[in-house]
Amino acid sequence: MPRTRAKRDKELPGSEQIFRYWVEVLELKNGSVRILPLNAVAKIHIPRRKNEAQKPTEEILQLKDGSATLEAKSLDDLATQLRERYPDEAYERVLRRERDREAEERRADAMNKLVEILLEAVVKEAAEVDDVRENSKVVAMKP
Repeated sequence: MPRTRAKRDKELPGSEQIFRYWVEVLELKNGSVRILPLNAVAKIHIPRRKNEAQKPTEEILQLKDGSATLEAKSLDDLATQLRERYPDEAYERVLRRERDREAEERRADAMNKLVEILLEAVVKEAAEVDDVRENSKVVAMKP
């Protein structure tokens, strides 16, 4: 069942909200600003062999800076890398975030579609089970 507009406009719990993050780098000399998108990524190990141990999931931050991508395990690590790349004397760095309501709506729509697909599959399977039961009753009744 699709969400109504009123439900979408309600405030989502904090755990369901989606935010977009970026770093603004201001060059103090000329006032130019660079906007560097920041993403969180989970690297998941998939064992190749049956007896291979599952390695823990690794969560990293990826910051796109032109053609380069900086990777860090924490915001402190990222800040250190940015400080090296953009020294305090020449640059000001600011982490920004903004609520991404469009992404929240896309996620809600995707979840609704998934529920519809699963519901259709359950109904189809239940119908097939009923058909098998009906056919087995007919076979059992024949003398």
